[in-house]
Amino acid sequence: MGVVDLSPETNPRPAGWRTRRLLVWKIQNPLRWSWSLLTMLLSMALSAKAESPDTRRFRDVAGAVGVQFSFDNGSRGKHDLPEIMGGGVAVLDVNGDRAPDLYFCNGGPIGEATGRLDPPCRTFLNDGHGRFRDVTGEVSAPGPSYAMGAAVGDFDNDGRDDLFVTGWRDQRLYRNLGGRFEDVTDRAGLASDRWSTSAAFADLDGDGDLDLYVASYAAFDPRRAPYCAAPDGKRDYCGPEDLDPQNDCLYRNNGDGTFTDVSQTAGIALSGRGLGVLIANLTGDDKPDIYVANDGTPCRLFENRGGLQFEDVALDRGVAVDGVGNALAGMGVALGDIDGDGRGDLCVTNFLGRSTVAFRALGHDSYADQSAALGLTALTRPVLGFGIALADLDNDGRLDLIQANGHVLDRARLGVAMAMPTVLAWNRGGRFVSAAPDPNGPLARRRLGRGIAVGDLDGDGCLEVILSSIDRPAAILKTEPQGTHALILDLHSRSPSRSATGAVVRAKVQGRWMTRHCVAGGSYLSASSSVIHLGLGSAETVEVLEIRWPSGRVERWKDCESGRRALSEGTGEPVP
Repeated sequence: MGVVDLSPETNPRPAGWRTRRLLVWKIQNPLRWSWSLLTMLLSMALSAKAESPDTRRFRDVAGAVGVQFSFDNGSRGKHDLPEIMGGGVAVLDVNGDRAPDLYFCNGGPIGEATGRLDPPCRTFLNDGHGRFRDVTGEVSAPGPSYAMGAAVGDFDNDGRDDLFVTGWRDQRLYRNLGGRFEDVTDRAGLASDRWSTSAAFADLDGDGDLDLYVASYAAFDPRRAPYCAAPDGKRDYCGPEDLDPQNDCLYRNNGDGTFTDVSQTAGIALSGRGLGVLIANLTGDDKPDIYVANDGTPCRLFENRGGLQFEDVALDRGVAVDGVGNALAGMGVALGDIDGDGRGDLCVTNFLGRSTVAFRALGHDSYADQSAALGLTALTRPVLGFGIALADLDNDGRLDLIQANGHVLDRARLGVAMAMPTVLAWNRGGRFVSAAPDPNGPLARRRLGRGIAVGDLDGDGCLEVILSSIDRPAAILKTEPQGTHALILDLHSRSPSRSATGAVVRAKVQGRWMTRHCVAGGSYLSASSSVIHLGLGSAETVEVLEIRWPSGRVERWKDCESGRRALSEGTGEPVP
């Protein structure tokens, strides 16, 4: 589509102004645009097949560890859009034992009252060894009517993980009381009938408590939904352009358990059909910025100007549209140092035939679409991406990519399957190569994949991938890289907030530096574990560990042993 809306709808512009603004951007940024176009054209040449590690070691252990969940999309056979969009998964600590628990968002009936109650979102408690028990009825966090996604954060600063759950018809805030939750939505002032999707907690104004950003999608009423047809004339799911967009919301934490909607005054009340949200230090000034992946309209990078004031700089920084000026069908988003240069690169999943887009950080807080040069164009063009994670899945110190995929159009009768395999790409020296899956393994199994989250569920130093799908039971993909080690850091900032969102971790291992970024949100409708995972390969120690905290303080340590460590800003050595 290639247009960008930089102002609220209340400030109309002449016809064609958006296209002219985009052309000006291309003229003013000739090197960035030309390089992006060149790398895209060379994608096939750059994607020569490389030897891949044996992916047979990946196995789905969900059933074996006690996790049994299937998303209920409530389809009534009328191709209602919400049924094809959910749902997410969150990794959190429900009972404070530092073992990661799981929360799966669930859907429910669509349309007129059917007599059915909304099925609850399901919570699975970890026994500390990677085995789970369904405690949905005990924890009292059933979710909103037709839940979509989840965000995790300690909004009341009591040291416990609280939970915010988005939904098509509703949204809910759950305060963690220590093993069970209390619904405080109405008291907190967060009730809404918007179709909310992804969300993230972060201290955006520096006052010591976590504010909340909530992406909104579109206005959808099944009683008034338009009739949308496939090329053969039969009814199909509508696209984003068929529905009116809704504005995202930014809620300021008042510090007393309540929130205030400051979207208008903060400068983020811009429509865009948001699906993915990520908060991190993206512009180099130690303030947390907000990146929003939009579906069919340019993505937004809200730069934090301080005092809860934001400016959309996505177009100027090179992350609004792809390298040839097309708006993305942005679903999920991930941040990580792909090429080992110390800067955080952005990846955004995209539509079938378009490929996931990798915005490589160039320095001076600017980015360029280098999807082809990084190996992503050829690997992801054949699929429609949703959830995404950049994570070191083989513990070699480099960030690999895993992506959930599945179509949003019922095109099976037209020769395009809706269910798609999961994409796994190994990072080999700053370039992704295909990890051709075992044809009988869980990666090759076709599914309508949506949410993805990662975390070390059993404490063995290796990351598991939690994958939620519409048409199959949830999967937990496990791998066991042999002879490898990891340093896992549970970070706590001290000034001004306990949250470490925005922190940057650097580690020197066997003479090579690696960088990790502490983010809030990410993926699609999902929340991964908040700990920092550093794969060390065969090494057992980190020669130098450096952390730049959100406050700007930089701390360094030498000879840190592998294992899990808690680390609070300004308090000394990492401790088990």
